[in-house]
Amino acid sequence: MKGLYIHIPFCVKKCEYCDFVSFSGMDARHDAYIDMLIREMEAYRGENIDTVFIGGGTPTALSSKRLTRLLAAVRKIFPIARETEFTVEVNPGTATEDKISALLSGGVDRVSVGVQSFNDAELKAIGRIHDARTAYTTVIRLKAAGFNNISIDLMASLPYQTIESFNATLDTALSLPITHISVYSLIIEDGTPIQKKYQSGIYKMPDEDTDRQLYRLTGELLSSRGFNRYEISNYARAGFESRHNLKYWNCDEYIGVGLAAHSYINGVRYYNTSDMTDYLSGKYRAGEEILSDTDKRGEFMILGLRKIEGISEAVFGRRFGMDIESVYGDIILKYANLGVLEKADGFVRLTERGLDVANTVMSEFV
Repeated sequence: MKGLYIHIPFCVKKCEYCDFVSFSGMDARHDAYIDMLIREMEAYRGENIDTVFIGGGTPTALSSKRLTRLLAAVRKIFPIARETEFTVEVNPGTATEDKISALLSGGVDRVSVGVQSFNDAELKAIGRIHDARTAYTTVIRLKAAGFNNISIDLMASLPYQTIESFNATLDTALSLPITHISVYSLIIEDGTPIQKKYQSGIYKMPDEDTDRQLYRLTGELLSSRGFNRYEISNYARAGFESRHNLKYWNCDEYIGVGLAAHSYINGVRYYNTSDMTDYLSGKYRAGEEILSDTDKRGEFMILGLRKIEGISEAVFGRRFGMDIESVYGDIILKYANLGVLEKADGFVRLTERGLDVANTVMSEFV
């Protein structure tokens, strides 16, 4: 069973930190883009999928009529089982009642709300189109409408953010009827508006020590309130882990359609163009990469170490036909001696200390 990712590259306004393939002011291209999404999905007709994730950009920048058309096409082209996890990203600034209704009637059973912060000064600094109250009431409205699986995204190390303001954001989040929280530290990407403001001294960001404090605060508070960390940046109530994202971390197969989307099928990674004109003219496939056995093993280790449970030695053996120690024994021993990796209960995983230096450890497996 594969996962299906659909990329919607449209936004009302691009956020200050965003370097994703997304655009504002392209409303006139929405219908043509959905036409091409449907055409691209037709190439995979009949594939068995058990997770769907529609992300962006801002999927709810589409009108309710267009959302309805897209969701109907997904269900017509693919056999969607009752137990399929069907997620759509929602921006509080575009979550109108008719769009919420379109998502429900279209079979969506999980929504991921891009909150980022419950502090208005922080939201304004990163260019979000909503305020804290709108984000809060959006979650309440989604629950009242009938959604029982609601995830929210939060960001740490934002301009003007303090330990106190971040703690307040977490407290507000935990007062809501949510089942899943993703918490990511802000990364200042090249060429983004926020990078220019940071370099010019307009914005002062929390330093690395503060970022680590925010990271630890997140883990401590969420775990004390019934949210289990199952991946470096993701927390869920029992049974509400993101099945779609676990496909990425488990190196399972998935189909990606839309601008700049990637697919991974039979050991080959396919990637789409990032050029809107090319995509709308039908030239959506930009290239492919055939992964070597070494590449596959390396990715399995890097992505698997993101999971808190780590990497199953038995699964590694079944997938690659060899013992994990025979391939990575020296690296595992090196980092186990440093106290940042451990082998326990048939798994290789990062220790609590290792989570702080995860990128360094993962780089060994490239």
